[in-house]
This record gives sequence, structure tokens and C-alpha cells, in this order.
Amino acid sequence: MLYRWLLALKQPSNRLWVTPALWAIGVVCFIFATRLVGAWWIPHDTLPEIEQATLEGLLDVIASSMLAVTTFSLSIMVSAFASASGGATPRATELVMGDDNTRTAITSFLSSFIYAIIARTALGMDFYGQNELFLLFVSTVAVFVYLIVTLIRWVYTLSQLGRMGNTIDKILSATKTSVANYFANPQLGTAWRGACSNRAKLVKAGYSGYLTHINMASLQAKAEEADIHIHILVRPGELVMEDTPLMMVEGNGDTDTLNQCFIFGTTRSYAQDPNWGFIVLSEVAQRALSPAVNDPGTAISVMTGMMDLLIAKQPERDEEASKKYDRLSIKPEECGNWITESFGPIARDGANTVEVGLVMQKVLAGIWRNSGNVAISQAAAEMASIALQRSLQEMSFAHDAERLKAKHYALFGSECSNKDS
Repeated sequence: MLYRWLLALKQPSNRLWVTPALWAIGVVCFIFATRLVGAWWIPHDTLPEIEQATLEGLLDVIASSMLAVTTFSLSIMVSAFASASGGATPRATELVMGDDNTRTAITSFLSSFIYAIIARTALGMDFYGQNELFLLFVSTVAVFVYLIVTLIRWVYTLSQLGRMGNTIDKILSATKTSVANYFANPQLGTAWRGACSNRAKLVKAGYSGYLTHINMASLQAKAEEADIHIHILVRPGELVMEDTPLMMVEGNGDTDTLNQCFIFGTTRSYAQDPNWGFIVLSEVAQRALSPAVNDPGTAISVMTGMMDLLIAKQPERDEEASKKYDRLSIKPEECGNWITESFGPIARDGANTVEVGLVMQKVLAGIWRNSGNVAISQAAAEMASIALQRSLQEMSFAHDAERLKAKHYALFGSECSNKDS
């Protein structure tokens, strides 16, 4: 249950309100802590005297301005979400929601407003003495300086938030993290390399939806408690039904609660599912290639970004993390699907656009030559051949078709040429 709560709190849509709520609580605690520090720890009337009217004026400025700025910022943020959803893909909205600068700005403005309201109320009740008034004055000045810096950063963020380039960068960043995590720990920490016998028990999902996360630590603990070994038959990102085989259990222990370690949702997640990031990037390119948008440049940018992710040097495998769960094993990831499910739709929608076809051949050739993963490399070569065949059928202008065919043969050599023939 705790694992589910932590995942929920990490979701961008929830973090957007959780962070301001926590800071608001901290601000309230600080206001009352000022009284304790000034009254108990500092000798009476030691600090310089500050006129209460001065503080009230500063706090009034913060309270009135921050309410307006917060309202304006929220409206801009909602517009950015709509822009990312309509211009790129709805699957990118959660990444725009998770923008650190946006969350920091909203948190700062809202917390400052709460700080000013509570402090102003305390002043009206003669809650502070001379020492506390000075401490409150210093903290208010610090809040002013912090707000100025935050506003400057927020203006820069507003110039980028929701724009196509910024949205693509966020998807690429999330995908890069997921891919790096996969190569560092491709088996999600499972270390059991045994084989299930004919007596192994098949456990079905019992739920329907996309598998988003697997709580490996909890599953390992249950396996140790029941003295069993588990082979997981699905990976995060797969769509499962109630009767989908979820795992094979070797041993005679209790299996009734094992499927509680699997988290299902209506949409996929970037965390343990590298393929999802490539699919979302592909959706951006598909929308750009639609007749209503007709923006092949965005599709080309997406393809080159995916190539950079697939040929980049990946981190060394974390041997310690790879051997963490000695009673679990999981089916291997089919990395070739990263190519098939992302470049395939782009090849279909851009089949009649020679510019897209030429860049796709270059990108797939780069992946084929430079990827350190054999499955990815082979899938790239196969996809290049499929994309060529599709374009040759769709292109009505013979010159464009010949250009594309010549580029494919030049990049992939005579072996691919003979295969295509």
C-alpha cells in the first residue's frame, strides 16, 4: 500500500499540489517558530526595533501581488498543458506538468501569499515583541529577494513552456532516463536463473489494464516468506487482462497475494517502460505528418532525437542492483520493439514525403551501425527495408522514389540491396 501511495505522490499531476501544500505547512510552522525563537532564545529587546507599520506595508504588498501572480501563473500553466496536448500529444501533458521550474514558481507564489496572510494576522493580534518583529522583518526581506529571483526564472520558463521544442525535449529527457535505467539494470534486479518445472503454478493477473510498475522488493519478501521462486511473464508496459498469465511460481507456498505487487493503470508510465517514451515521440511525429499539420521538420527532429537516445553510450550495468532479488526472474525485454513500434508509424505516415524518407534511412543506418544492442541494430536494418518498400509503393513521382532507393542502398550496402530485390 505504501508503494502505491509513493507512486501516486510522484505523479506530476499530484506533485503539482503536494509540493505547495507541504511548503504552506512549513510556512505556518515558521511563523509560529519566529515567536518562540525571539521570545525564548534571544534576550528581551536585544535586536533592533522595527516599526510594525513598516512590516504591515511589506506584507500587504506580498499578499496582494502574490494572489494575482498565482492566479495568472495557473492560467498560463493550463494554457501550456492544452498547447502540449494539442500541438504534440496528450501523452506529453504529464511531463509538462512535472516541469520543476513551474512547480517551484507556483509553490513559491502560493507559499508567499500564505506567509503574508498569516504574518499580517499575527501582527494585528500583537503576537510579536521587538525581537520577533525584527526576525519577521529579516525573513520578509529574504522572501522579497527570493520572489524576485523566482519571477525572473518564471518569465524565462513561460517563454518555453508548452512550445513544441520544449515538449519534445521533455519527452526525450524522460525516455533517456528510462533507457539508461534499463541498460543499468535490464532484469529489474532479478537474479534467479533457474527454470520452472512442470509442477510450477501459473498465476493469472486478476486485473486488467497496463502494467505500470512491479514492486520487486515486496515480491521478493513474499517469495522468501513462502519459500518459493517466481518467474515473471510480463514486463511493465504490457496490456494485460484478468486471465493473462502473470507469473510462474516454483514451490508450494501461498500465492494468493502475489499479484498485489503488480501495479496496473489505464495508461503506461515512463519509469520502468523505455518503449513508452519512443511511442510518445512517435505520436508527436505522426501528428506533425498529418495533412492538417504538415510539419515534416518536427518529424525529422523527433527521429534524430530517437537516434541520439539509441546510439548514446549507456551506463555500465549495476552488478549489485542486478543481483538484488535472488528468488525472482523476469522475461527479457524485446528491445527491437523500440524500433518497430516507434519508426513503423512514422514510416507509414511519411511514406509519401521524400524528405522524411531520406532522413529515416540515415537515422536507421546510424542506429544499425552504432547501437551496442544487437536486437536494436537488427530491428533498425529491417525497419529501413520496410520503410523503403512502403515509400516505393506510395510515391507517385519516380525521381523521388529513385533518390530514396539509392540512399538506402548506399547506406546499407549490397547485402540489403540483394535482400530488397
